[in-house]
Amino acid sequence: MKSFSAKSISVIPIGLLGVTILLMLPPSINAQNDDRESHGRPTPAGLSPPVQPRPPSIRERQFKILEMEREAARPRTPEEEKLALTQIAEDFEKIQVINNKMMGVTMRAVSPDYARIAGTTAEIKMRANRMKDNLRLSKVDSNEVEKSPGYKKAQDADGMKANLLSLDGLIMSFIKNPIFKNPGVVDVEQAAKASRDIETIIELRNLVNKDAQRLRKPTEKTH
Repeated sequence: MKSFSAKSISVIPIGLLGVTILLMLPPSINAQNDDRESHGRPTPAGLSPPVQPRPPSIRERQFKILEMEREAARPRTPEEEKLALTQIAEDFEKIQVINNKMMGVTMRAVSPDYARIAGTTAEIKMRANRMKDNLRLSKVDSNEVEKSPGYKKAQDADGMKANLLSLDGLIMSFIKNPIFKNPGVVDVEQAAKASRDIETIIELRNLVNKDAQRLRKPTEKTH
C-alpha cells in the first residue's frame, strides 16, 4: 500500500487569471434527460384513476435539451462571474485542507475515525460538485470516467486507508492540473482531464463514504 507523504500537506494556490480565461471559453454541454418517474396518489374507491400525462415525444425531449444547453451556455453577469471565481478559489483551497487533515489523522490511527471520514468525504463531494458547476467543465461520457481506480470494498482499517490514498491521489491530480497554474494558457486536453478527474473524485468519494458509514460503530451512527 502506498504511504501518505507529508509533502502533500502543503496547499497549492490557484491561478485565478487562468481560471478566469477558462470560464470565458464556451462550455460544451451534454444535457441529461430527466427520467424521474411520476407517482400518483392512491385513488379512492369508486373513482376513476387520474389520467397519467403522456410521456414527452422525442421532439419535445430534444426541445427541452436545447433549452438546457442555451441556459448552460448563457454568459454570466459580472456579479455571477465574481461569485463563481470566489467560490472556485474557496473550494480549491478547502478541498485540499480538509483532505490533508483527514489523511494526516487517518494514516496515523490504528483504528480510523469513520464518522470523521464520512463527514469529510461529504464535504469533499459538495466542494467538487460546486467547482464542476462553477468551472463549467464539459460533461464527461460515463464510459470515459475512470471506474474508481484501485477501489476495493473496505472491510477494515487497511482497506479504508488504501481507498483514501486513491482518493487523495485523484484530488492532487486535479489540483495540479496546468489549467489552474498557467495564466493565459488553456489546454483543451488538460481541461478534459480536469473534468474526468473531478467526476472520478465524486464517484470514488461516494464509495468511500458508503464504506465509512458501514464501518462506523453503532454508537457513532446517526438515526
